[in-house]
Amino acid sequence: MTREERQAYIRQLVTAAPPLAPADADLLRALIPLQSRMAGPATPARRPANDHRSAA
Repeated sequence: MTREERQAYIRQLVTAAPPLAPADADLLRALIPLQSRMAGPATPARRPANDHRSAA
């Protein structure tokens, strides 16, 4: 399965899923604040400055 096929399949699953109940949506909002959800994908992963790997 190619990456594009996998993404299309996941998109189909998400589209076909029933909407969350209000209580479930509130629980998710409490667990993952909006600011974190908005900032997550735009922030690149950072490597520690002292991450020196040896060739051994």
